[in-house]
Amino acid sequence: MRLFSSGQCEKDGQRIRRLLRKWPRKNPHFSLINLANLTRVMKVLNKSNCKKFLDLAVKRTAKYIKDNRLAGISLGISGGIDSAIIAVIGLKALEKLKEENYQTGYDYMFLDCDSDPYDYQGAKVLSEKFNFKLRYVDLNKWYRASPLLKSIPKNHPREKISQGNIKSRLRMITIYNSTSINNYICLDSGDLSEKWMGFWTRYGDEGDAKLIAHITKTEVYDIGEFLGIPLSILESKPADGLKVTEGSLAEHQLGLDYLYIDYIMNRFIGESFDYNGSLDQLKLQKYKSLISKVAKEINQSSLKIKDILTRSLKTAYKRKYGDNVYHLLSYRREFGFPEVGTEEFNQKYLKAIWTDPVTPFPPADARCRTARRREPFQACHPSL
Repeated sequence: MRLFSSGQCEKDGQRIRRLLRKWPRKNPHFSLINLANLTRVMKVLNKSNCKKFLDLAVKRTAKYIKDNRLAGISLGISGGIDSAIIAVIGLKALEKLKEENYQTGYDYMFLDCDSDPYDYQGAKVLSEKFNFKLRYVDLNKWYRASPLLKSIPKNHPREKISQGNIKSRLRMITIYNSTSINNYICLDSGDLSEKWMGFWTRYGDEGDAKLIAHITKTEVYDIGEFLGIPLSILESKPADGLKVTEGSLAEHQLGLDYLYIDYIMNRFIGESFDYNGSLDQLKLQKYKSLISKVAKEINQSSLKIKDILTRSLKTAYKRKYGDNVYHLLSYRREFGFPEVGTEEFNQKYLKAIWTDPVTPFPPADARCRTARRREPFQACHPSL
């Protein structure tokens, strides 16, 4: 369903275009906060879906904290969509506990470890929108002095990946130091799409309790729209914040946007594809034919479809033995989301793929949507 009218979205688009045209090089009054209250459209969920999910998420997070006699939440705020959703759910859970006369606190941090300045700006916009204190933690000296960093051979094929993993694990050490000192919980911010792709760092991106592990990246963005997450975050493409690739965009590493990945994985899971199974599955005629069929359905090459499936199978080792983390929301049917592997899921996602998105950015500036995440405006205006 359409959460906002196309007329309102067009007005927002006109407003952004005016801002882009008038932006002077040193305008102290222009920042990402200008984008905080603009609107956009959901892709696969509706208000009812989002409300039910959030009500359950808040209730169970609050209960988990209280049942385990914890004093609050420690969380890294990356400037991206996943941590933004978790941050807001956490705040709402703590407010619920306060109403029950259970006193808690929180430690929300931006962990600067060779980070992109744009990410810090996104984290600050989120903190201003939802009125929480954001603690800046500088890990750069620690990272640059790390003997592990120095042990990576120059120009090694996995040099960037190894560097990224070190950054992620240094951040997690910092978060868990906070949980230890304060008797807090670290909420996990991994989603289902990342699980399918093995797109996370073991012992670097994991927390004590999972909230969004069973919902896709596409659904996370829809929930963000429902919550009113700033548009500067909603319009940023998913990124790892680790500089494994130029711009850190997930799409550069995975090969496709998450909307397509979600559809591909669901389509194959519905045909008994085991993403924790053997690569030999891709040799079966059943899946060869399905690859060709799905490629036509979403207007992508068969090679890209196969690459997505191959990546999922090659990262099965990260999923096979569990994660030793408590899952607060394990069953999609509880909150009314379409079950994975069903035709309902297929239809919602295929419609989203083939429906032209209502976007505030002008079509002529299509480079904005594929350019480097760090500076979406400068990507449109190289002279700035």
